[in-house]
Amino acid sequence: MSTAPKTDLSPAAPPHKPAAKRVRRSAEEARRLILDAAEERLATQGPEGIRLQDIARDVGISHPAILHHFESREGLVRTLIARTSSQFREKMLSALQGKNGDQLEADELIENVFEALSDRGTARLLSWMMLTGRLVEADGSRALMTEIATALHSHRVREAAERNAPTPDQEDTMFMAMLTANAAFGDAIIGRHLAEEAGLDHDGVIRFRRWFARLLSEHVERCGPRKS
Repeated sequence: MSTAPKTDLSPAAPPHKPAAKRVRRSAEEARRLILDAAEERLATQGPEGIRLQDIARDVGISHPAILHHFESREGLVRTLIARTSSQFREKMLSALQGKNGDQLEADELIENVFEALSDRGTARLLSWMMLTGRLVEADGSRALMTEIATALHSHRVREAAERNAPTPDQEDTMFMAMLTANAAFGDAIIGRHLAEEAGLDHDGVIRFRRWFARLLSEHVERCGPRKS
């Protein structure tokens, strides 16, 4: 009889970590360290790596202390999902603008989006959330793609106005956002493996990203308003 595939997205568990020395911490710091340790174990070992006893040892606290802060393993997982979703949203939206809020060229936009997903821990957690249906638990997760496309479209509209060019089509912008997010997400999950299979080193990966950015730039250059 067949069974459903496991959603563990990681390789074999890393070597056992020695227990961290226990120290007194504020409640806020303890919660942050627990979440950091849980995120690291999820990134390296998959969902099965989230064991409260192991996380307690990593942080240097007792198992009951984790229960005090999160009530249960499920409570810890829910909090981790909420934190990661919030951080991911901030990364993705900030990737669409420069440090001073200035407009960016297409290659800079693409590089920023790829960089926002370069943290394999974040990408793996988001993958697990999607495969297990937990992504819907995260506040605002369903609206994130719309926010990204809206921000990108505003950028394109301003750029078109400056060049006295036709106003870009909004659905075209959404498709560009979806293509970029899919490519960046795939790069974060299996990009390293695919690059090695293709014989590309780190510089080769950067060239691929710039090549991808040029494709989108060329599309933007020749794309006018959609014909009905």
